[in-house]
Amino acid sequence: MLRTGPSLANKIVAVLKTGDAVALIREAEGDYYLVALPDGRQGYVAKAYLTEQIPSAHQVQLLEAQVTRQNQELARLREENTLLQAAQEEIQRNEAEHTTRIQTLTLERNQLRRDTSVSSFLAGAGVLLIGWLLGWTRLRLRRKSQRRPGLNLSS
Repeated sequence: MLRTGPSLANKIVAVLKTGDAVALIREAEGDYYLVALPDGRQGYVAKAYLTEQIPSAHQVQLLEAQVTRQNQELARLREENTLLQAAQEEIQRNEAEHTTRIQTLTLERNQLRRDTSVSSFLAGAGVLLIGWLLGWTRLRLRRKSQRRPGLNLSS
């Protein structure tokens, strides 16, 4: 009880609850302290009801509230962890698919290079062979025409 004076005979100004904070102004006569409430009201409280420490029951309530908040945070973090693990698994699957695709494309590219090299070689060999055949044929025709002098036409 917060009273107007330092005795049981004084009028009650407010009823305080366990855990309510008060500011100590001074020690009064007898077994009372003069205190101030957070709203500015002042009064006297018996020394037996005040402690510098938070009462055990109130500490338990505060700790239970803290445990509840921490359990909620733990549940949130577990849910977030589950989502992150699912995302990681998806990324790993995509990575495996992309790696396989890269390997396939690399093999195809290498095959195309080999095919292009072979095609280029064959085209070059074909040009060389045709050139050689044309040259050889022309040489034979020239030799034949040189053997038959009467067949030459001149204008």
